[in-house]
Amino acid sequence: MDYRELLLLWAARESGVLEAVTFHAGTPDGVAEEAGVTERAARITLEAMAEQGYLKEVGGSYETTNKALGFVAKTDVRSIGSIPHQLDCLDRWFDLPETMQTGELPEKSDDPDESATSDDWTANFVGAMYDVDEATVRASVTEAVHRNPDAERVLDAGGGPGRFAKEFVRRGFDVTLLDRPEVIDIDRRFLEHEPIELVEGDVTDSLPTGFDIVFCSRLAHGLGPGENKQLLANAADALEPGGAVVLTDKVRGHADDAALFGAHMLAQTERGDTYTESQFADWFDAAGLEAFEVKDVPGTNLQALTGIAPRD
Repeated sequence: MDYRELLLLWAARESGVLEAVTFHAGTPDGVAEEAGVTERAARITLEAMAEQGYLKEVGGSYETTNKALGFVAKTDVRSIGSIPHQLDCLDRWFDLPETMQTGELPEKSDDPDESATSDDWTANFVGAMYDVDEATVRASVTEAVHRNPDAERVLDAGGGPGRFAKEFVRRGFDVTLLDRPEVIDIDRRFLEHEPIELVEGDVTDSLPTGFDIVFCSRLAHGLGPGENKQLLANAADALEPGGAVVLTDKVRGHADDAALFGAHMLAQTERGDTYTESQFADWFDAAGLEAFEVKDVPGTNLQALTGIAPRD
């Protein structure tokens, strides 16, 4: 996405133009009055959003299109897409100078008129996780299966909306998905008919046991070094002898944009980062996992980091 398009959408959301045109007014004059912006600002913003496909003009009035659905409809995260989360992330990028000084993410007001980060952060985040392309899902699951071809039970730790869990199910595995309570609450709305056991938990506290594969997709970069070390210790404890831990993430020295993505984590989290192969190797070793490997996930900019639980 052109950075100008992203910034325009952010400004439309933060100024109230997006809410005004969605729920209250359709003309530039009406949107200007409702949102408290100038007529010029409303006119130019609406025209630009229409040009990009987020609005359509009908009889001199603007209406939102399906492309803008994720900005206003949060009940089904499958239709949100990635852009609302990108706007939430942009908020935190704008706060980065303050975060650099304090080491903490600035607190946001619960009042949507004062809060740069919406109350829909979790829904937007899960919507972006769901938006991962099918090729990445399939390639990542294939790497996990290759590491333990005899596996039967899979734990998708930090599995979000279940895109990877559903692919494991499609391939015949018995799947458990663990994530934070607020994410599992969302999952229950559209995974209730899937043969996936949903478990509330924190990957850095403890994990259920008895699995042949513990799979974590794009989770490590959101955690600090100590948290990743604990995650891998928990994952090792969750495995049956000979089972495999499989993480997919951007690894410094392998992924082209890993360092820049580390800067993204600086803006988005208080401890997250991207890490080197050597760091991961130390954490796998500390967990007692053997045969550590790093492989590129075909067709993606991700790496698969794997280790095996001892059979003795």
